[in-house]
Amino acid sequence: MEQKIIIVKLLLAAILGGLIGIEREAHGRPAGFRTHILIATGSALLMMISQYMFEIYQELRVESIARIDPGRIAAMTIASMGFLGAGVIVREKGKVRGLTTATCLWIVTAVGLAVGCGFYLAAVFTTFISILSLVVLRYVEKNVKKDSYRRIVITTEDTEGQLLKVNNLLKKNKGKILKIGFDKDVIKKEILYDIDIRFRENLIDSKIVQELSMINGIKKVQWG
Repeated sequence: MEQKIIIVKLLLAAILGGLIGIEREAHGRPAGFRTHILIATGSALLMMISQYMFEIYQELRVESIARIDPGRIAAMTIASMGFLGAGVIVREKGKVRGLTTATCLWIVTAVGLAVGCGFYLAAVFTTFISILSLVVLRYVEKNVKKDSYRRIVITTEDTEGQLLKVNNLLKKNKGKILKIGFDKDVIKKEILYDIDIRFRENLIDSKIVQELSMINGIKKVQWG
C-alpha cells in the first residue's frame, strides 16, 4: 500500500469522525470531538492492518491449512466498540442518557473501517446522513408527541379514598397509572404508595408535585 494512500485514508477518517463528533461536543456529551476522531482514525488503521496482513500473507489462500481472513479484525473492532458504547450510557433520574452518543461511536467506527478499506463514497455519505440526523432531525423529534415515564412515591395517612384522589389528579394531568406498590404502617397509620406512571411529554413536574402535596392527608411526595 502506498504511503500517500495511507496518509489520505487516516486524514479522511479523522475529518469524517470529527464532523460527527463536533455535534456531540456541542451538546456536552461525554464522548465528543476528540473521541470521535480517535475512534474513526483507529478504525481506519485497523482496517488497513487487516488488508496489509492479507497482502503479505497471500500464499495463505483458501486451499492452505492456515488461512487469513481480512474481515476478522474489522468484525472484532465493531464488537469491541460495545465496551466504549456502554461506558457513555447512564441512567439518570429515571431516564437513560447516552444512547445517541453510543450509536455515534458505532457509526464512526464503521466510517473509519470504510475509509480504511477504500470505500470512500459510502463513508462520506454515511457521515452526511449521520450529521443530518443529529442536527436537522433533532428539531423534528422535538415536535413529535411521545410518552414519558415517571416514578412517584407518596406517603399518606391511612384514610379511605386517598389513592382515588391521587389517580384523579394524575388523570387530569394526562397521566396513567401503570403499576402500584404499597407499604402499610399499622402503628403510624400511614401508607406508602410506589407508583409507576405514563405521561404525555408536555407535563410540568413541579405543578403535579405541588397539586399532590395539597391533597389533605398526604405527608410526603417523592418524584423521580
